[in-house]
Amino acid sequence: MQLLQPGDHTMRSLVEVFGLEGVPLRLTQISRGGHGQVWRLDLDRPRQSYAVKELFAGGEEQQVVAEVEFRDLAVAAGIRAAETLRTVDGRYLAEVGGTVVRVSTWAGGREPRPDDPGVPEWLGRTLATLHTLGHPVDPDHAPADPPVPDLATWLDLAEQGKTAGQPWATNLAHAAPDLAKLAAKTRPVGPDHLVFSHHDVQPCNVVFDPDNEQFVLLDWDGAGPIDPARELASRLYTWHAGDDGRFDTDGARRTLRAYRAAGGLAVIGEAEAYGGIPDALANIEGQALASLNEALPAEMREHATREIGLLVGPPPPEETTGSTPYDIFEAIIELSRTL
Repeated sequence: MQLLQPGDHTMRSLVEVFGLEGVPLRLTQISRGGHGQVWRLDLDRPRQSYAVKELFAGGEEQQVVAEVEFRDLAVAAGIRAAETLRTVDGRYLAEVGGTVVRVSTWAGGREPRPDDPGVPEWLGRTLATLHTLGHPVDPDHAPADPPVPDLATWLDLAEQGKTAGQPWATNLAHAAPDLAKLAAKTRPVGPDHLVFSHHDVQPCNVVFDPDNEQFVLLDWDGAGPIDPARELASRLYTWHAGDDGRFDTDGARRTLRAYRAAGGLAVIGEAEAYGGIPDALANIEGQALASLNEALPAEMREHATREIGLLVGPPPPEETTGSTPYDIFEAIIELSRTL
């Protein structure tokens, strides 16, 4: 696997392939995930910046076309989003420096914080808008849940990590029973409940400009069919469950009220509340496997090691008073029933 190299040749190629105007100044790595990384390309004369997303596993042009169509509908409905640019030959994906990339306009700002003004209301309105856009869904091509690892798989991964001297091995072994219990709560969702939506409205995929209190939704790569109640439940957890295990019930209530006021109809039951668990567990398993995979570039293995360290931290002290994931999911179910 070849990774993008931030040199003059790469910058000139990006300018040429995407028909950008300006003289390239620098290409700076901004963020990195399990499936790709984002760079900022700065140009001069005129001075402007673009986001360059490198896709480790490549991509499918038709999938990007559907994603952009959905993003355009969302923008027309009032959601702010970066614009995806085409190449000079009219495509969205291009190979530059031996890797597949896409380019969009740059959105300045920072990741929103829970105490930023209007965060719960923006989240509720945005999810309701996405869920009611009416973009067509093909149930026959809806993605299936990934296989859920069982207890034996987690313990085997932990043992492999221990043998390889990985720092996350002990924490994964300790977390394995709880991960298996969460997996037991998951249920498949029928195709009749699907809408086309963003899939990944997380704080790390939103830019907040505190000067004008505007939010910009990024990273539309995963847009596709999803059960709206699953997405709503997952985002209530992501935005309102703190790292200390405490659940911001008031913030979640404000999000749900904004969701209902904007026309959102999803109702969260147990199947929907735990519906995001298969993807979350698959991500943990994938990061562990990548961390152990010596065929991958060292930079990717190191990133996976850091990621799983964040995903599976040390067990909390016995005197910790925060809620368990089960407590939070049950609180989300109850809130949905009352609003």
